[in-house]
Amino acid sequence: MSGGSAGAGRVTASYLVLTLALLGVAGWCLLSRALAPSDGATVNVGDTAIVATGSGSVLVKQVRAGPLRVGDEILTIDHIRPASHILPGGPAAMAGDRLAYQLVRDGQVVEVEVVVRAYPVFRDLLDGWPTILVVGVLGATSVLIFLARPGEPAARAALVAAALAVVTTTGATFFPLQPLDLVAGEQFWRWFIGEAGFVLLWSAMLHFSLAFPTVTVRRFRQWVALGYLAGPLLYAVVCAIALATADSPLDRLAVLGSPAVPALFVFPVLILAVLARQYRACADPAARRRLRWLATTLGTGAVGYLAVWAVPTMVAGAPLLPDRFHTLAFLPVPIAVGLAVLRHRALDIEVVLSRSLVYGALSAGVVGTYIAVVASLSLLFPPMDQMWQQAVAAAAVAILVQPLRGWLQGLVNRRLFGFADDPYRVVSRLASRLENTHEPGAMLPGIVETVANALRLPFVAIEIQAKGGPEVAASTGTPSGDRHELPLTFQGERVGTLVVGGRAVLRARDRLALADVARHAGTAVYTARLTMDLRRSRDRLVRAREQERRRILHELHDGVGPTLAAIALGLDASRRGVGADTATGVLLARMRAELQDAITEIRRLAAGLRPPVLDQIGLVPALREYAGALASRTAKLDGTDEGVTIMLEVPTVMPRLPSSIDVAAYRIVCEALTNVTRHAYARSCAVRLWVDDDLHIEVVDDGIGLPRHTFGGVGLASMRERAAELGGDCLVAAEAEGGTRVLATLPLPKEVATQ
Repeated sequence: MSGGSAGAGRVTASYLVLTLALLGVAGWCLLSRALAPSDGATVNVGDTAIVATGSGSVLVKQVRAGPLRVGDEILTIDHIRPASHILPGGPAAMAGDRLAYQLVRDGQVVEVEVVVRAYPVFRDLLDGWPTILVVGVLGATSVLIFLARPGEPAARAALVAAALAVVTTTGATFFPLQPLDLVAGEQFWRWFIGEAGFVLLWSAMLHFSLAFPTVTVRRFRQWVALGYLAGPLLYAVVCAIALATADSPLDRLAVLGSPAVPALFVFPVLILAVLARQYRACADPAARRRLRWLATTLGTGAVGYLAVWAVPTMVAGAPLLPDRFHTLAFLPVPIAVGLAVLRHRALDIEVVLSRSLVYGALSAGVVGTYIAVVASLSLLFPPMDQMWQQAVAAAAVAILVQPLRGWLQGLVNRRLFGFADDPYRVVSRLASRLENTHEPGAMLPGIVETVANALRLPFVAIEIQAKGGPEVAASTGTPSGDRHELPLTFQGERVGTLVVGGRAVLRARDRLALADVARHAGTAVYTARLTMDLRRSRDRLVRAREQERRRILHELHDGVGPTLAAIALGLDASRRGVGADTATGVLLARMRAELQDAITEIRRLAAGLRPPVLDQIGLVPALREYAGALASRTAKLDGTDEGVTIMLEVPTVMPRLPSSIDVAAYRIVCEALTNVTRHAYARSCAVRLWVDDDLHIEVVDDGIGLPRHTFGGVGLASMRERAAELGGDCLVAAEAEGGTRVLATLPLPKEVATQ
């Protein structure tokens, strides 16, 4: 084993040991609460752990059973004042003990006898099933993604966060603090551990935000360690202030017993800032999409919580639904996180996630349906104690379960796996896409995009069989180590390969759907291959033609040109020797003039083969020079008219273009500018060039536009022909606001487009 893999193995083992330790602490909290007695009351927990009154008493927040009432101010419990000791607690009480509670009720001091009973653990667990469901889904999702991607920092952070959520839930969420816990037993420390776990849970959430979807910060481990230390440090600072300023032991305990309060004001802001930073730092669109998944689920949960629970409680004093259901608003969060972390989408894990989601939602639906039916029957036919009423409720649930399960399973499968269960749907979408694709070059990209979207595949590519080996013709997504290939054939000949990746295992239904796609895609691939071959042949012909033009140009310039110039010099010498006025001299003068006309024609033909200015200064400077010369010719000498203003916009760095492309671009721009100055009566003209996969040329003027009936001159036809012979196109159209627009597209070879 290498040093890196050994280190990664040690880190993974450490996270597993830490998780098991946290689950052990959670088990101890649950067992401790189950074995402890209860006085039936609850003191305030949440924003502050203990509400202390000015008289040094404990205020009762909620009463489950017993003689205590909400709002009672407890002065002593069995003659012991709460928080009178340095450490809360004391000798444990036993179920059946009778304790004397001295309290203030309705302004009077009274003494009430409370019989201590066994704590109703199972009732609390049953009432808190929504929280159990959310924490269970969070734990299951975290374990699954950790098993699938143990090396992912985000998976490790999610595992720790899930374990801390279990500690917080069993320690403080389900089993709140009661007055008896302040003077007897160790329940205060069980509850304090749960609150401390809540502090570390915020740190784990910060840890996850630093690692999700990928680590982009420097010194990641140092930042994570600082995040886990920040919560306890904040608590220590608040405790130091409380010890120095609190007036009574109970006031100090109200602060010392609230370790999570400082974190509530600091960590949410830090987490939002880190997620925003991660979003800006991620250049990968897939990573940004995963961050948007998390933001969407968190935002939706927060809005639902505010709309159903927080705002109605502030306005009307009561939520729209019981408070124990508020955790359901955040149920989609762990599922979205699980799908986002599994960016390579291991199918076996996704199947488990699919089933977990389906049966979790089904369980919630069954319970909700049962509660709704029972509540309706109890309103219509109270009381709800008849056998037929229970039978009706059970029958309603049984009738709805099967169709609800089928609908949920189909919905989840479509979200996770697309339409793999319905191959006809995939093929139909593919056929529709191909029917609306009019350009052969867009057929293969359309196929891979349709297949990837329909089957939720992270990576799809089509490779074409070429002479030099397989060549990727179209792809979407990011390739991974998981690669599955399906041959693409046409009339028995293999013309390409359909490649999918991102899933370790393909289901049989996925393979059937892909096989149907492959049968229909073979024809499109064959057509695309013919188109590619045709384009290559055309490119070879164009290159050969340009090479031949260059050769002829060099021959004219270096061979014929000097020869004719030498002949012209010989004629001039002969004419001087015989005399200019003699018959021979006149004949020589006429021959000299004809020779000069021939030289001029040869120069014109040479310039037509390739403008020399392109070789001398390049395409962009040549266009600037031509535009400047043309604009100066349209201006009047007396300064009364400045002529046409020509603006040229080109990229800062232009790639090196093939000779055929720069000649065509130069000719098209020159012809378009000539038409503007001759026929458009324009005041300004803009020339724009830009490069992506092709070279794009745009010439727009503010002239009179095109006439209603155009017969097409030589210039317009020449521009279209030059673009068409290179596989491009040239469109000349009138602008809606007036003027004319020329738009030409010249395809570039791949090696040029990627420069």
